[in-house]
Amino acid sequence: MRILSLNPDPILEIPFLNAGRGPGQFFEDRLFVQEAIVSGLPDGVSAIVATGDLQGRGWFEDNRWRPFRLLGETLPLRLVEEILPDMRLNSGRIGAFLAGDFYTLPGLEKRGGSGDVTAVWEAFGDAFDWVVGVPGNHDMFGPSEDDTPYCPRHVHYLDDSRVNIDGLQIAGLGGIVGRPNRLHRRSEEDYIARLSSLLQHRTDVLITHTGPNDPVGKQIGSPLIREVVEKFGPSLVVRGHAHWNQPLVELTGGVQVLNVDARVVVLREQER
Repeated sequence: MRILSLNPDPILEIPFLNAGRGPGQFFEDRLFVQEAIVSGLPDGVSAIVATGDLQGRGWFEDNRWRPFRLLGETLPLRLVEEILPDMRLNSGRIGAFLAGDFYTLPGLEKRGGSGDVTAVWEAFGDAFDWVVGVPGNHDMFGPSEDDTPYCPRHVHYLDDSRVNIDGLQIAGLGGIVGRPNRLHRRSEEDYIARLSSLLQHRTDVLITHTGPNDPVGKQIGSPLIREVVEKFGPSLVVRGHAHWNQPLVELTGGVQVLNVDARVVVLREQER
């Protein structure tokens, strides 16, 4: 699968509540929804929604005076009921790529807390025909950091694993490089070894939470991860964790990197 173009202008801006620097200091923010034209979608798939790092809570009207839900809980239904039909994407199957980090503290008093994102994965699973994703370094799937999600057959939790979706070969590696005794972290040596092993097989899409850097645009990431993906050549890397002003870049050898940190990108083929 290859991205042919990405519209820099958002097709929609969704308001949400972002965490502040103390109790009661949350503020209104905007989540951009962008459109990309791709080639090589599986037969019968009309679009794939890619997103990550939805570290906020739903806007007031999305919660209807209930406790503020995670942004990732409120987003999927809005996508399938309002946004995708407006793009004439109400026929054919629609999938989702999740690049991790979907938790925000309920009081919105600070960013960076860790917690249970099961409801987010369930919301995407309820809304889309299939879901493939990886954990971020703030994502838990129950009360314990050791809990792993229970997923129905059409929802695929990848962490050093692979899945084939209608011929689309997808690999996933979650978490970040860091102290292995902390949530979803691996040593640099272990992370690079696992990534290299995953990419020994043909890979159309690699989903990671952290990811390669962009040396040309000087955008944040790991040079070592970049060297691995340039060596093994997955067609497309979908990553989050660090926000890029320019979300789509091409590395040496033609590897594309799509950064979905705090954004939604709808991948669709050109209308005929």
